[in-house]
Amino acid sequence: MAFTMPTLMSHQVTMKNFIVGHPFCGVWLDIGGAKTLTTLAALAEVRPSGHILVIAPLSIARSSWLAEIKKWGFPLRTKSLIVDDNDKRLTTAQRHEIYDGFFTDMPTMYFINQDLIKNLVDSMPTKRYGGQSQIMWPFPTVIVDESQEFKNPTSVRFKALKKVRGAILRMIQLTGSPAPQSLMDVWSQMYLLDEGLALGVRFTAFREKYFQPKQYVNGRPVSWQILPGADETIHQRINHLVLSAENATIPMPTPLPPEVIPITMDDDTKAAYKDFKRDQVIELATPDPTDPNTLIITADNAAILRGKLLQFASGTLYTGDNHDTDFTQIHTQKLLKLESFAADAAAAGDTLLVPYRYRSDARIVPAHLNDRGYPTEVFDGSRRMIERWNAQEIPVMLLQPASHGRGLNLQAGGHELVWYSLPDSLEQWLQTIGRLLRIGQPHDVRVRSLVTLGTIDAFQPQLLQRKKITQDALLEAVREEVAALLDDLSLA
Repeated sequence: MAFTMPTLMSHQVTMKNFIVGHPFCGVWLDIGGAKTLTTLAALAEVRPSGHILVIAPLSIARSSWLAEIKKWGFPLRTKSLIVDDNDKRLTTAQRHEIYDGFFTDMPTMYFINQDLIKNLVDSMPTKRYGGQSQIMWPFPTVIVDESQEFKNPTSVRFKALKKVRGAILRMIQLTGSPAPQSLMDVWSQMYLLDEGLALGVRFTAFREKYFQPKQYVNGRPVSWQILPGADETIHQRINHLVLSAENATIPMPTPLPPEVIPITMDDDTKAAYKDFKRDQVIELATPDPTDPNTLIITADNAAILRGKLLQFASGTLYTGDNHDTDFTQIHTQKLLKLESFAADAAAAGDTLLVPYRYRSDARIVPAHLNDRGYPTEVFDGSRRMIERWNAQEIPVMLLQPASHGRGLNLQAGGHELVWYSLPDSLEQWLQTIGRLLRIGQPHDVRVRSLVTLGTIDAFQPQLLQRKKITQDALLEAVREEVAALLDDLSLA
C-alpha cells in the first residue's frame, strides 16, 4: 500500500521545513508538540541514504518512535538495539550480532539509548586513511531525541558521539528543555551540531567567557552564574542552528494553573523534623515491629541532610543500602491526601498519574491504595503497560520521572497528575507533565503537588520556578531571532 504523508499542522510544517533546509539543526519544540511526527515527515521528504540512528532515552526508544511509525504508516524498516521483538532486553551477544550486519543490511532506522552509545562507537571497525585510523560509522543520519541528555561535555556519551561527528552528514536534535539547569547546558549540544563554530571548541573557554564563579569549595569553583549580557550573546550566536516553536500557534490542551496541596504533619512529627534538621541525627524505631532496638540515622553534610529532610517530608527515611526494603515510615499524611484524590478520580471515572521521587514511595503508595480498593501499579517502561494506561485500564499509575518521564505518549490515558514527591530537576518536572499535556489530549490537564508545610519540601515549587525562568528566556530569545527566517521558510 502506497504511503500517504500525514497532514501536518502549521507549526509542524514550519518545523519540517527547517529540518529539511538545515542538515544540522536543533528543534526546540514544546514538550508534547509532536516532535517525532514532524521529524519523520521531514525524513520522508529528504529521503536520506543509508542507515538512520535514533538516540533516545530508554522508554522513548522502546515505544514512542515505533508507535508513531506504525500509526502513520511511514515506510521505514526499523530495528532496536535495546530490546527484541517481544520487548525483552537484548543480551550483549545479541546486540553485537546486529552490529555485525550494519555494513551489509539494507537501510534501516536503528534505535539505541544514550547509555549504549559508547559501546556502539567502540564496537565499530576502523580503517586507516592517510596514515590515520578512523572509525567506520554506518549512520550518516543521526537523530538525538531529548538532546539535553548530552549537556555534560565530560560525559562518556558526549565524548563517544564527538568521536564520530565528522562522519555524520545530518543531525537532528530534539528537545523541549534545552537548558534544564543553566545556559551552560547548551554548549555540548551546539558542539555536536557545528563542532564549535558558534560557542567555541572548548567548554572551559566557553564557561570562562560567559560565566563567573558563584561559589567556591576548598578554593575551587563549584557553581557558576552568567555574566551580565552574556545570555543575549549566547542566544544570538546559536539562533541559526535551532528553531523554537514558541512563535507558532500550537493547539495544545489547556494547562490549568499548577496547584500546591499543603500537607501538615502532626506536632510530634514536626518536632522530630526540627530536631533532625538541627542535630543532623535522628533515632528511629526499626521497620520490624518485633525488633525493640532503634536505628540511628545521621546526615554527615548539608547536601545529605537536605536529601534526608526531603524524604522525611514525603513520609519515609532510608535505613539501609537496599532502598526497596530498608526504610522506615515516618508519617502517612501524603498517603491519606493521595487516597482522597484516588477516591475522587474513581468516582468521576478518571485515572491518576502519580510521579514519585523515592523508591520507598513506590512501595508504600501501591500498598496503601491497593489495600483500600484503588488498583495501583508502578510503571515499568513496557509498551504493553503504555497500551493498558492509554486504554484507561490502570486506575492509578506511579511513574518515576528520572527513568520514564520523557517522550511517552500517555495523553489518552488520563488528565489528572499528582506529584507525590517533587524533583529538583526542571527537566523532570516539565517532561513528566508533558506526558499528559500533549497534542491529542481532549481535556484540561490538572497538575497538583503534595507539599509538606514547615519543611524544605515547601521550597521545591519555588526552586523549579526559578529554573524555568532561565529556560523560558532562552526559548523566547530564539523565537525572536528566527521570526524572519520562519517567514522565509513559509514562503519557500
